Amino acid sequence: MLIKSDKQPKSIDFLQPVYSPTDIWSNAYLWLTEVGKYLLIAVEVVVLAVFFSRFILDKKNNDLTEEVNNKIVLLSNDSWKRNSILFSNYQALLSDVIKIREGQDINSSTVSELINGVPSSLKIETFSFTAQRVSFYLSSNSLESVKNYETALKNNPDYKDVKFSINKERSELNIRVSFSLIEPK
Repeated sequence: MLIKSDKQPKSIDFLQPVYSPTDIWSNAYLWLTEVGKYLLIAVEVVVLAVFFSRFILDKKNNDLTEEVNNKIVLLSNDSWKRNSILFSNYQALLSDVIKIREGQDINSSTVSELINGVPSSLKIETFSFTAQRVSFYLSSNSLESVKNYETALKNNPDYKDVKFSINKERSELNIRVSFSLIEPK
């Protein structure tokens, strides 16, 4: 017959505690050795994952940097710059053409008629055409051709308020002509 005793069994297993701890330090030590080691392993796995992901992210960053640098080299090429300026000028020109086409009166036939109406013996120095007012600055050596042009302008029913101003410098005549156009009905 065996008699049971309240004594703790003697054991030589060093991994199993023979007694249960009762103070707070012993409980903390047991918690750290049992639970803390798994937390430490988890932290090490996270650190290793971050460390190796850094290689992948660095490779992507280097690839993007290389791609950006290649595009910068391409865009800084002189022919590319010239072409870019050329095409931006074309775009500006086309937008101006669209604006003119939609909203501006086309006066090319009137301007052509005015310029072609000047005799060949008179040299056009400057020409101005604004609203319904026309101005010429002409030069000539022949007073007769100036008088003929003045008579033609004053007798033309499409023009009104014809003014001539003539200055003589050496053998050349400088003529300022201005007149208004009469709008067709």
